[in-house]
Amino acid sequence: MSIRPFNALLFLVVIVFLSVAVLVPSVPGMAGLAESRAEQRDIDWSSRLGQLSSPGPDDVVMTAIGDAIWTRKVSSIADERLQSIFNVTRTADIAFQNLEEALADSGYPNPKAVAKADPSIVDEFEWAGIDVVATANNHLMDFGVSGMETAFRTLEDRDIAQSGAGHNLAEALRPAFIESKGLRFAFLAFLAASDMGPLLAPPAGEDTAGVAPIRGSEIRLPNGEVVISPWAQDLAAMENAIRSAKEEADFVAVSFHIHWGERGEIDPTGKQLFARAAIDAGADLILGHGPHLLNGIEIYRGKPILYSIGHFFIQLSIPAFDLFPDIQRLIVESVYGDDQFSESVLVRTVIGPDARIKRLELLPVELSEQGDPYFASDEMADKIIDRLTTLSEPLGTRIARESWYAVVDLDGSLQH
Repeated sequence: MSIRPFNALLFLVVIVFLSVAVLVPSVPGMAGLAESRAEQRDIDWSSRLGQLSSPGPDDVVMTAIGDAIWTRKVSSIADERLQSIFNVTRTADIAFQNLEEALADSGYPNPKAVAKADPSIVDEFEWAGIDVVATANNHLMDFGVSGMETAFRTLEDRDIAQSGAGHNLAEALRPAFIESKGLRFAFLAFLAASDMGPLLAPPAGEDTAGVAPIRGSEIRLPNGEVVISPWAQDLAAMENAIRSAKEEADFVAVSFHIHWGERGEIDPTGKQLFARAAIDAGADLILGHGPHLLNGIEIYRGKPILYSIGHFFIQLSIPAFDLFPDIQRLIVESVYGDDQFSESVLVRTVIGPDARIKRLELLPVELSEQGDPYFASDEMADKIIDRLTTLSEPLGTRIARESWYAVVDLDGSLQH
């Protein structure tokens, strides 16, 4: 029996709902933002920004935000809690974000959950002061090679550097370089996925376009435990790329978009293995994202590994949701039962003229129901800092509260 056109369309809509549910923000967890706005209305956020550390004249300030599915303007939102965030990124010497979306104005989407923005959204990146983006993730190529090329062209037109994807593996492994105050910074990006199937992104090959991959396979340890561990060839390619970048740069930052195992698990044979391998190869800072929630922080050989700094924008624009709001809410509430998906941080790193990290600050951020970032209310900031403290303790890292934000104890020198 044939399916009527309307029923077929409705079936397709339901499939789209289910496929993108993992990317939709938690309505229950985000409902508190509207309530907290009234409580925070009298806070002088300009004064709060003045409580951040003051860098020396030769220090470089680098900011980092996580997954940015950024499809709508926020520059016109007259809310100091939002605008103050971008005062921080604009005044930084270098600002990084993970570009987790295709930039496309033509072409055809791949048969998967799609995150796409019109290329004009780069106007917002420029307004926010973004200098460099990671393109190794599961959405950059949602519109195929055409979308990737549109993204590259649009970013280049605004002098925004990128790393992590390309027409071949050599191009995907190529670092982005930025110079600031006499130092040269290199940025590399990788998609770390234990199952890099068609619903994620194509890995770049010798002659094929895609992202820089860290793939994994199941292996059995001598004790009988079955774990997922990275491919040797991908680790070797990553290590060689980092070593080469270190020869040309004073400071190397490595971005990992992580779709690996359980969201909150830091497995020693997987995430911890490839993050530490990057440090061993010469990386100075690991910026993790992808699980869409916060993970712990580890100091390894004196270098910070941020396993996930959360998502920062998650503005999904799917018109079909407007037609079926009850279905959308049902799916969201069934997938997410707490507020972790509204929690994020803006990472502010102060790097000295010797290219060593002097200070690592975590500025708590919460997402609205529309997926926009706001500096967290005091109550939410407590939750975020407490969660990061709890997640980082097993990794041997202490996080100290300082005013309305937190600081990572890099060397045990912070007062208890």
